[in-house]
Amino acid sequence: MSQLIQSELLVEAYKKIATSTIGHLLDLGHVPQIFPMSPEQQLVGLVRTVRLQSKNASQLRQVLLSCQPNEVLLIDARYDLQRACWGEQRSVAAIHCGLAGVVVLGAVTDRLALLKLKLPIFAQSVSCLTTRNEGESLVEMDIGIELNQFTVQSGDLLIGDADGVFILKPETAHDYLEQFQQFEQAEKLKKDHFFKQQRRDEYYF
Repeated sequence: MSQLIQSELLVEAYKKIATSTIGHLLDLGHVPQIFPMSPEQQLVGLVRTVRLQSKNASQLRQVLLSCQPNEVLLIDARYDLQRACWGEQRSVAAIHCGLAGVVVLGAVTDRLALLKLKLPIFAQSVSCLTTRNEGESLVEMDIGIELNQFTVQSGDLLIGDADGVFILKPETAHDYLEQFQQFEQAEKLKKDHFFKQQRRDEYYF
């Protein structure tokens, strides 16, 4: 089986795994304080890493053009956590390029517009202060990003939902998949068993 097919199967399998399930079994790979623009958004895909280290983010256009369909663009924008490097126009371009979603270690803008677009966007915060075409645009692609005691590389597997984000090495994702699936099934059976004896509508709206 080719590596591409293996990666595609892994991505599909993890679309059924909640981040909280991963968090029951693993610490390493958790990305703190990053959440989706909308709680309904879910994101699973292979990472493409980018680091932005300037007020000028115009080179992100070249990054988008070089990305492969269904990749997740992970932007390390911690150079300036107050300044949003991502908004509506770049999201439209990302949809056109076929990206699965975008995760920003930093701020985004155009929040209302982002909520209406069919692209999962995860970020640390929202800001009205944005990048500008002033000075040199310093953008690096396919670099290691140090994050919460681990290093993220292009090709790692990212899983994101309403509860947060995990990034796993492909071998780790493969090794733990069966355990995650068993945990999900056990939790479902536990809940189903409870509601066979109790009225569900007394607990949920």
